[in-house]
Amino acid sequence: MFDNVYTPTAKCAPSRAAILTGRNPWQLEEAANHQSFFPAKFKAFTESLADAGIHTGADGKFWGPGDAKNADGTPRTWGLVKFGGANIPGGKKGSDGKSGGPGERFQAFLKARPEGKPFFYWFGSTNPHRPYALDSGLAAGKKPADIDRVPKFWPDNDTVRRDMLDYAVEIEAYDSQVGAILDVLEKSGEAQNTLVIVTSDHGMPFPRVKGHNYEMSNHVPLVARWPAVVKKAGTRVPDFVSFIDLAPTFLELLGAPADRSGMAPLTGVSFSDLLEVAESPTGSGARDRSIVIIGRERNDVRARPGTEAGLGYPVRGIREGNLLYLHNFEPDRWPCGNVELGLLDTDGGPTKKFLEDAGDKDPFWQYCFGKRPQEELFDLTTDPDCAKNLLAEGRYSAEAVKMKERLFAELKRQNDPRILGNGAVFDQYPTAKRVARPAVKAK
Repeated sequence: MFDNVYTPTAKCAPSRAAILTGRNPWQLEEAANHQSFFPAKFKAFTESLADAGIHTGADGKFWGPGDAKNADGTPRTWGLVKFGGANIPGGKKGSDGKSGGPGERFQAFLKARPEGKPFFYWFGSTNPHRPYALDSGLAAGKKPADIDRVPKFWPDNDTVRRDMLDYAVEIEAYDSQVGAILDVLEKSGEAQNTLVIVTSDHGMPFPRVKGHNYEMSNHVPLVARWPAVVKKAGTRVPDFVSFIDLAPTFLELLGAPADRSGMAPLTGVSFSDLLEVAESPTGSGARDRSIVIIGRERNDVRARPGTEAGLGYPVRGIREGNLLYLHNFEPDRWPCGNVELGLLDTDGGPTKKFLEDAGDKDPFWQYCFGKRPQEELFDLTTDPDCAKNLLAEGRYSAEAVKMKERLFAELKRQNDPRILGNGAVFDQYPTAKRVARPAVKAK
């Protein structure tokens, strides 16, 4: 169990871009944004594995939403054999039904594998992505009282608890899908020597979580299972690990070194040593794992006027020890999108609707949708919900200065345009999503 794994950004497309490239979103040009055109020049680790002769496949959601093409304009396959699912080029729409369940499709993938060849398989469930069937939690026999804790930034009421129950049902459905795949793996005889990693690309699709940069937004669960290597089952790993560390880990373990992969230089570092692989040359001993860096650029388009696709809400942050420091570069913008446009940077659902109906005088509305100061600092030991900005109370200011200096120095080393004075480039990138334009009357 990895206790401190973070996605660099809490939105699906840029989060997955970081996984695929081993680079932070702000190092990926357009791919830092949601609904983007993925730059062809950034090779994915899955393409490198395919080049190295690894049997690769995928089912369900992969990278997206957005548009990904090769340099010659042809659709990008990501080096994968397709076994159905949404957002997989050439796959069938949907992740169950017509093309069989996740277990059956994984079985087909294994059957297609040349005997003895190493393999890599990506299963991307659409659970627990919204929308949910209203009150599916109650229908499954759950009760609002089953929720053990409601975050401090939402009202603790029946509407919110029922919404959280519906989310829980979606997670259970995902667990069942993973279980079906693991059953097939066990029956194949390959389970002992197969590394299985289960994670999520960001926090729950609720107000102030998905798309933002608080603890519940970017801190994700991650478990790893590899019986032939991980000898101490149940081990908890406290080291900070970022999603950018996944690509170098897979490349190393499958014998496709990153420096010979044709990929852009990786920012992430393999965490194979944390999986008890002996004498890893690129594991945590080669990297300072005392910090992890997060951020965001433009999420959902047209959330804020200013450019054709709309302005983003740029943030960078650093987790160090128990403290989380966030720097909001445009505090005059609405973090969830303009109110008159529908707060588009928050997924729709009962909790959002309740808060919208409560109005901007309500403290929970302000928690979730209100404007934020340029700097925020939270002590996650006492405030895991990030509800109390210590800087607003005049506390820990010296620590905040040091964390900002360390954050900006690292981002400068990574050539982040936002730090180098060219952050507006992220707002200028076009969107791959069709954007409605106002009608123009003929003269």
